[in-house]
Amino acid sequence: MAWFTLATVIGGGCDLQTKSWAEESLGTLAGKSMMVIEPWLEFSLTYNRGTAFSLIPDLGATRLIFGVLALLTIGLLVFVLLHWRSGRGEALALGALAGGALGNGLDRAFREAPGGGTGVVDFIKLNYPWGGSWPIFNIADVLVAVGLGYFIIRTILERGKARTDGEAEAAAT
Repeated sequence: MAWFTLATVIGGGCDLQTKSWAEESLGTLAGKSMMVIEPWLEFSLTYNRGTAFSLIPDLGATRLIFGVLALLTIGLLVFVLLHWRSGRGEALALGALAGGALGNGLDRAFREAPGGGTGVVDFIKLNYPWGGSWPIFNIADVLVAVGLGYFIIRTILERGKARTDGEAEAAAT
């Protein structure tokens, strides 16, 4: 539980702090952006009033419900952690997921966006060398991707090991 809590608090805290920095620092710049590593990495302040990748561009009044659901996700992750035989890696991955849910959930429910309503602060922009960019994201999004990535890689490795073990048993008989 300690590794989970550590990852949740540090991850969620870093996300919320970097969002505050983005609002304070980028909000005063012309165009609300700064090039960090030309032409690859840019910090560009935006407010996402919808869902991930803006699949639903504006949640409107339901944003509070989605914010609460994100925060309830943390409770579900604690339940999974307590009822599932897990090691340090799993606890850290679940904590990363919880930290991401915490940061984006609090934003979605409570962070006031220009023009009214609330929105999730996104500010990390990866530009393609041929033009265009990956959708703008934040540290919470990175935490969710890392947490999910851990479980995807772990599942692939376990299936590969099970297949290898099964082939070894078949060859021995």
